[in-house]
Amino acid sequence: MQCPKCHFEHPLQSSECLRCGLVFSKYAGESAGESVSNAAATDFPPPTVEPPLSADELLALQRKAHRELMCRVFALPGALLLGWLVVETMPLLADFLRMWTHECGHAIAGWLCGYMALPTAWITIRSAERERIVSLLLAAGLSFGGYVAWRAERWFWVVVSAAVLVLLIAGNMLTEFKAAGLFTFGGDAGSFVVATILMATFYARPESAMCRKQLRWGLLLLGAIAFMDAYLTWAGGFEKIVDWLEDMERGPSDLMQLTQMYGWTIGEMQARFLRVAHLCMVVLAGMYAAGIVQAMQRKAAIASAPSVEE
Repeated sequence: MQCPKCHFEHPLQSSECLRCGLVFSKYAGESAGESVSNAAATDFPPPTVEPPLSADELLALQRKAHRELMCRVFALPGALLLGWLVVETMPLLADFLRMWTHECGHAIAGWLCGYMALPTAWITIRSAERERIVSLLLAAGLSFGGYVAWRAERWFWVVVSAAVLVLLIAGNMLTEFKAAGLFTFGGDAGSFVVATILMATFYARPESAMCRKQLRWGLLLLGAIAFMDAYLTWAGGFEKIVDWLEDMERGPSDLMQLTQMYGWTIGEMQARFLRVAHLCMVVLAGMYAAGIVQAMQRKAAIASAPSVEE
């Protein structure tokens, strides 16, 4: 046996060290008492042993885990299918819902470029010149949020905070002309991103308010309808895009500004907007697969949990 104090090892020492005379049982008692005192000094509660679940409690958890797995298998594809049906049968409702993600896309692009922007119904109010205080406040908020996420070991939000901070820096480095173009492009491009974020809330943590109050279902449907409305417009053929190009009810459309001021052809616009949409689809596919794997792991863990009767 090896002495825990001087590390001398000899096969004949079983109760005390042959070199330093340390009594092993006494040393073990002192070490345990020191650990308890250190835990009390740092306000760590003593470990608790959870009692085994009853058979009814275990069955309820298993049913809940199975229900969550089925939701994660069918919710996202079902929401996108429902979004397609709403676009085809109730286009005015779909356009109204998409309008909010579209204007939020404009506003987010403006914030990332240093503009004051306020999304409203059918129009986003934007300051004529950049306001550096906007960028400073956003950078401070992102840095603080990333620090809090790092302290909480929420690595996903650490990555998100860092990525948005990089986008903020890149947006502020653009010229006024390019920043205004990004603001215009950010309408439908941002609509895809905002709709994806809304659908991503479905995979929030079970203890979050999104899940407890069932908010994730409404946000999932809203995001799916807005996403499909924008996607079917840009993937629906040349005629739909030309009709939108000639829509002048609320002034020059985004498409007209991109074609006349920035020289984009309709084919270029279609390719760029669809590129953003397909990237969002890849992100959704990754979240969909990860969500199913996570639900399966949780179900397996609950199935192997001991109950009182075992």
